[in-house]
Amino acid sequence: MKIKWCTGKLRTLFIFSGLLVQSLTGLMAQSPDSLIRQLQSIDQTIRQQKCPNPKIISNRAMNLFLADKIGSYLTDYKSLSFYKNNITLNLRDGLFSLNHNLFQPSGADESVRTFYVVGIRANVADAMMTATTSRMGSNQLGATLKKSWIAGPKTQLTNCFEKTLLDAKRATELALLVQEIKRREADFIQSLTSISKEKLLDSAFAQTKLDFYKTLTDEFSRRFAEQQYQDLVNTNRYKTIVTHWTSLSVYLPVVLQRFTVADSLAFPTQTKKAYPFELTLSHTRFWESKQLGRFFLTLEATTFQNNSVRSFLLTDMNYDQYKSAGGIDTLGLRQRKINSLSIGAYQTFLTPAVRLNLVYYPPESHIGISATIEQNIGTYRALNGLLGIPVVLIDKTGAPAANFEFQVRYMDCTHAVFPYRNLSDNLSVNLTVGVPFSKIIY
Repeated sequence: MKIKWCTGKLRTLFIFSGLLVQSLTGLMAQSPDSLIRQLQSIDQTIRQQKCPNPKIISNRAMNLFLADKIGSYLTDYKSLSFYKNNITLNLRDGLFSLNHNLFQPSGADESVRTFYVVGIRANVADAMMTATTSRMGSNQLGATLKKSWIAGPKTQLTNCFEKTLLDAKRATELALLVQEIKRREADFIQSLTSISKEKLLDSAFAQTKLDFYKTLTDEFSRRFAEQQYQDLVNTNRYKTIVTHWTSLSVYLPVVLQRFTVADSLAFPTQTKKAYPFELTLSHTRFWESKQLGRFFLTLEATTFQNNSVRSFLLTDMNYDQYKSAGGIDTLGLRQRKINSLSIGAYQTFLTPAVRLNLVYYPPESHIGISATIEQNIGTYRALNGLLGIPVVLIDKTGAPAANFEFQVRYMDCTHAVFPYRNLSDNLSVNLTVGVPFSKIIY
């Protein structure tokens, strides 16, 4: 019995010792002195960088800088955004997307190099029209998934004196942060000492310290990065900052699309179904130049399941036109309350497409210009062009708050799909909207 009692006591002692070591390790890892050493180490690493292509701010500060600059262009779910969430809307196609970034920061001074984004995309214009008319909806609703790989940004300075100024500014701000950290720690210890006199439990005492040090680390690590980011944005002490990224994007419908189709006026109508998935691989080069402005150059390869209706290969009619033309299935359409259909041989097929997009913002401008050319290959071989005016609205901190692009589209430039149309017949206007919200991933 005595042996069992001793064994139990030893087990309890080992468990208590383990918990004590774990608590002490956490306290040491998250102490103010550890935080100060971490910030000073980051400062020293940047200070040791040599011209002409040095690192001039910390990795987390550069994440904030790129979130600001790259965030000036947001048009659809495939656009890169450093915000935790964003929504996009394409008024011409009626496509709405809601996207959520799965990136989880480690808290260390690291560059954002890769992340997943999940979302949902729906044709809201089609849904609203279906609700207010007798037209059958095409059920454009699906999930999106994107993975992005981002290269480490490279900085080029006009002269090395710019880095000297940034180093001096960062050192001054760091010294002030260190003073504030020490003051906050002294105030906390004083308040905790008065509480401990009231016989606060040891476990609660240790946990209170851990919570304080974690909050202190998160706050001052963020402030150190934000101060560097703001200094760089306000002074523009760089010549160019460049990076590039590659994204693989997938759209998977959750329901099949439906179309009412008749091979001819003499045949009864049928409901055809399609699964219009999309797979896109894109690569973007980004340049931020103090003198020339901001450039995005994107090359995109896409393949998607297409169909005769989507490719304008059939003749669209409403119920009255179908009846006047002598269609035989007017009774069936009226009973099913269908007011629109397509006439012709329906088929589905894959359509590969290659797209080149260039976006340019002049220096210090929130209004830019964009140009896009897209070549479809296969059964649907339209060559489409687009000219746009992107506009970014910023918040009080200078970060992007909303993105708009006013577009003029020219469809089927070579008249491969519509050989008898005039130039004006293929022109259309469009507006895209992109709104990032929630916190920035860094």
